[in-house]
Amino acid sequence: MRIIETKVYKFNELNEEQKEKAIENIRNSNYECNYFVEWAIDNCGLLEPPHEELIKLFGANYKFPLLENNRKLYFELGRNRYIDISQAMIINDSNQFLKWLGLTPRLIEKIDYSIGKDTIEFENQSHLDLTTIEEQKLDRAVSKFEEHCGSILDNIEKDIDYRFTDEAITEDIESNEYEFNENGKLI
Repeated sequence: MRIIETKVYKFNELNEEQKEKAIENIRNSNYECNYFVEWAIDNCGLLEPPHEELIKLFGANYKFPLLENNRKLYFELGRNRYIDISQAMIINDSNQFLKWLGLTPRLIEKIDYSIGKDTIEFENQSHLDLTTIEEQKLDRAVSKFEEHCGSILDNIEKDIDYRFTDEAITEDIESNEYEFNENGKLI
């Protein structure tokens, strides 16, 4: 048997070169796990439209989420960038959801909808043809929904990118009180 003694340092006790090594070691270990991707998916309100927009539309008493994440959000960043929210999105109130998309109560009564990968499709359920104005409203609703899906993907990407910055890694190190050896390796 042998005993090995190691000096252990808090992050703020390391010199600048050791801190850089510590940050890089943590960053490399983070690349190997899905923690930050999972965190981004679980981020509270990820699918929800901007709160200010909902307050403006539904009033100051708006308190519950219009859209929730059902944890089945699929996406890819980079070259094949896409998002598939078809199974992830829970709509708590269809009338409010459709109103947020810009549809009138009269038009809401005439249509049914289904959510696809990153789009929404409408189907006329009435016996009457839709007017040109109603068709235009549906087209704008599709555009708004697709833009919202794009902003969800942008937010995921920004959040994941941030988690790998020196600033975020330093925050993580300090909040978790990680300890290192003199080579910046996590103990």
